[in-house]
Amino acid sequence: MNIDYPSAVSRETRIHSAPALRFPAGHEVNPLRFLAWLAAGWRAVSMQPVLWLSIALLCADFVTLLGLLPLLRPLAVLLAPLVVGALMFVQEGASRNEPVSFRDMCTVIVRHSNALCVIGLYAVATVAIGYVVLLATFDVSLMASVTANGVHSVSISYGGAPGLRGTLEAMCGASIYAIAVAAACFAPALVVLHDMTPLDAMIASLSGALRNWQVTLGCFLLMTLAVLFMPTMPFAVRALVMTPVLTALPLLAIYGAYRDVFVGK
Repeated sequence: MNIDYPSAVSRETRIHSAPALRFPAGHEVNPLRFLAWLAAGWRAVSMQPVLWLSIALLCADFVTLLGLLPLLRPLAVLLAPLVVGALMFVQEGASRNEPVSFRDMCTVIVRHSNALCVIGLYAVATVAIGYVVLLATFDVSLMASVTANGVHSVSISYGGAPGLRGTLEAMCGASIYAIAVAAACFAPALVVLHDMTPLDAMIASLSGALRNWQVTLGCFLLMTLAVLFMPTMPFAVRALVMTPVLTALPLLAIYGAYRDVFVGK
């Protein structure tokens, strides 16, 4: 898999020329700009409602399917960057009043498919390594003993961390997941629109998210609360209302956030 292929794509082969990055590591923006990001996304939707509605419904149906078939969840890791990258390209065209055809969108995504999939794999690797460290830190203990006849023995015990340790472990686990999401959220836009390599794009994405920690923390808490309370809702409400809304809001806002954080107004 050639993850550096996007960096070798010439400027002439791009369907649209993306704006230059004024802030390659991101910069801090006003948290109230979130409403402007949603408005920018809605303008893109109004230009091509059929394309956006089709993608949003497919994403919502897929999320609902993941709840019914957990074995398919690893597939979402690879598909999510592809979907976000496609919508970033569509919104870039909408910002120029140049609607993007479905064929052009597919061409760009195929061109960057390797790098977009690698973003998902890097995010999974971040979570996996973090949880292994947490497991070794909180749940695994080594006990050495020496008998009277000089025989040495080492035993390994495993058990969930109770009380304060368990709470601390849960908080650290949530932080690891948040870091992986923050590193992946802007990366598809940076790969598709600026031909960055996956690793550079994820580092820049994490930097931009940390510089705007208020917005990042607010979005993460909102999504976490929604995920926790969704199982208590009727299935019809989850499938027809909550899942489409929770799927659409990030997709509508992420392009505007990318523009503010990395390109400037």
